[in-house]
Amino acid sequence: MTHNAKLAAIATEIEVLNAQLIKINALVELIGEPAILKADEVSKALDEAKDRFADALANQGAFEREERLKGFTDIHVDTTPGENLMNTSFIIRYTRMTWDMSINESVPKEHKSTGFAGLEDTAYEYLVTKRPERIPAQIMALAPGKPHDAFSLYFIGKKRGHFNGEAVAA
Repeated sequence: MTHNAKLAAIATEIEVLNAQLIKINALVELIGEPAILKADEVSKALDEAKDRFADALANQGAFEREERLKGFTDIHVDTTPGENLMNTSFIIRYTRMTWDMSINESVPKEHKSTGFAGLEDTAYEYLVTKRPERIPAQIMALAPGKPHDAFSLYFIGKKRGHFNGEAVAA
């Protein structure tokens, strides 16, 4: 069963249980204790289905990320130091499976980006989630142990023209 089919099946189950619970709650006054017990049973089943749906949804996100990143095999960041982080340059080289029309199949191919702003989204995601140890130390120093935060601060600093009080060298 695919992730989408599993999500759809759980969503259908939630709808059915929710409809049953509404009907049972309407009958509580007429039937009494048996309806209350049945309402509790359906309510618990509904909560369990909602938990399974949340888990399946979280797993779907992880599955989709793995699918996006499975073609990557390597990434390196070459740093050319400047006087400060503002004028330090980065060349990012990464290898990922790329379609070769001459042989009609995907083959590993090296790609290159000058600077992080021009880096493909999936290559950035691969660097941050799968190979954070390859992030330059100068950038990681902005938020130690938090690759996403470090890059957020890096991009904000580049836009502002300074990092944590570091002025742009003239």
